[in-house]
Amino acid sequence: MRRLGLPAREDQHTYFTVWGLASSGWSLAKADYNRLVGTDLTLCQIIVIIDQSLHVRVLRKVPFQKADADVPAVTTWSPLDVAGVDGDGHVDVIFEGDAYEDHWLEVDSVQDESSYTIFSGLGYYL
Repeated sequence: MRRLGLPAREDQHTYFTVWGLASSGWSLAKADYNRLVGTDLTLCQIIVIIDQSLHVRVLRKVPFQKADADVPAVTTWSPLDVAGVDGDGHVDVIFEGDAYEDHWLEVDSVQDESSYTIFSGLGYYL
């Protein structure tokens, strides 16, 4: 998170979520910093895959930044599920993208040394 600009003094506001996937041999981890003071929102986020050899591959990242809490001009990500989506026998990561009133789904195929988006769509807004 520091490489994304998160100040050291803000460490205590970072939350972690880890999904261990025994069948795939890797783990999905999310570090999320989010702090609201008045109408000022500061945030930072990273979602990674960690394989059995402890190699880390970044799937999504949001550098440390300030935004208006009422109308943030930034896209944040949430992993929704890990499943085989396209029938190729590999596990895929399903994300929800959130950019103020716009929301959509993306699916990343995660294979040995690479990952890439295989689907992006179904956008909706509130």
